[in-house]
Amino acid sequence: MLTCVYHPLDDFRVVENDEADILKATGVWFDSPAKAKAYRAKVEDEIKNETVIAEAKKPQAKLKGKSDER
Repeated sequence: MLTCVYHPLDDFRVVENDEADILKATGVWFDSPAKAKAYRAKVEDEIKNETVIAEAKKPQAKLKGKSDER
């Protein structure tokens, strides 16, 4: 029997049930578009949070003032 599987980035696919089970087992194919959209939002949020944390951990460059140039 044919079924649809949905990917957060790619278009949906119409495949046989056994192939759908294999694709869904990968963790990036889903049985509904809502689940695929939620997964995409989760991953995008994680990436944004990683970027914010990485920016906060960067060492600040020391500014040299005229008093330090002696």
